[in-house]
Amino acid sequence: GYTVLSGDNGTFVFNTALYKKVPYDPVKDFTPIGLMARFPLIVVANPATGFKTMRDLVDAAKKDPGKLSYASVGAGSPHHLAMELIKERTGAFIVHIPYRGAAPAVQDVLGNQLPLMVIDTAVGLPHIRSGKLVPLGVLSRQRLAALPAVPSLEEQGIRDTEVYAWQGMVVPAATPRDISARLTTELNRAIATADVTRKLQEFGLEPIAGTSEQMAAYIQSETARWHALIKQRNLTLD
Repeated sequence: GYTVLSGDNGTFVFNTALYKKVPYDPVKDFTPIGLMARFPLIVVANPATGFKTMRDLVDAAKKDPGKLSYASVGAGSPHHLAMELIKERTGAFIVHIPYRGAAPAVQDVLGNQLPLMVIDTAVGLPHIRSGKLVPLGVLSRQRLAALPAVPSLEEQGIRDTEVYAWQGMVVPAATPRDISARLTTELNRAIATADVTRKLQEFGLEPIAGTSEQMAAYIQSETARWHALIKQRNLTLD
């Protein structure tokens, strides 16, 4: 058998900036096999806030800095860093309240203990469709097929705010090249099958196929982008 690792933004990008030391080098210790799927992210608010758009949120945050707070599924998660990116782009001051997982964070936003959060499609779509959460904007370059009436943050004038929670597969760097190449081929073949694509989409994920080189380049570009933001925001998990 082969040793493979499925990891996310945190594993391959965020952790090396959020922690002083991690027990691995995401570039030197692994060979990318390929990206697998990504979760689109959405800024949502409890209906009691009265917010309908990102402008409503930003105006309220600037009118009374520090009064608004937001829940996240965990410190250092894509959801957390997405909101920190929004704060950096808009100059809004919104207090971060981290939770341990999506369930308690969503529950408190549904109950209006906290007014808003960034949520992924897998968790958020049912609550949005039921009217229990109000979508203010999507962190994708284009509108989502599942939410065609919800504009992107880019459309609302908040630039460079395309963020996903994504998953990719790697193998140890010492893995022979012919084996890693075969795994890339098999991964892409699996993702392209109708059953796998349908199942991923049912969970709110967007399937991604590609090469080892494309994943390596993506990690490199994501690292440059997010490490700069983490430094600017003085974020740390130590």
